[in-house]
Amino acid sequence: MAAFGGSDELDGLSDPRDDAGSRDAVAYRDGYTRVMREMSWARAHGFVPTERQLVLALTQAVKVYSTVRGGKSIGGRRPEWLRGRADALRALLHNGVGAIPRDEPDDADPA
Repeated sequence: MAAFGGSDELDGLSDPRDDAGSRDAVAYRDGYTRVMREMSWARAHGFVPTERQLVLALTQAVKVYSTVRGGKSIGGRRPEWLRGRADALRALLHNGVGAIPRDEPDDADPA
């Protein structure tokens, strides 16, 4: 009889809820970083999305997430991927990424 903490036949088994939680966290992080990576690429190539485009992307992500958040994947992605994507789009909107950045700081002397 193996003692707890030693190697026994249950070592390879884990709680499936823990595994699902870690997969959800990874999916969320992937969705969030994908949006940021796409935005970085777009800006590097001279494209600055409008606020309207960001809002439409956010609206679409939220609608789909609210439909599939029960656990079914959509397009091979876990629902938390969409939530990460939506949060990244919210962060971009909050930071004003849709606006064209100014070349000069606000306190620059016009003279």
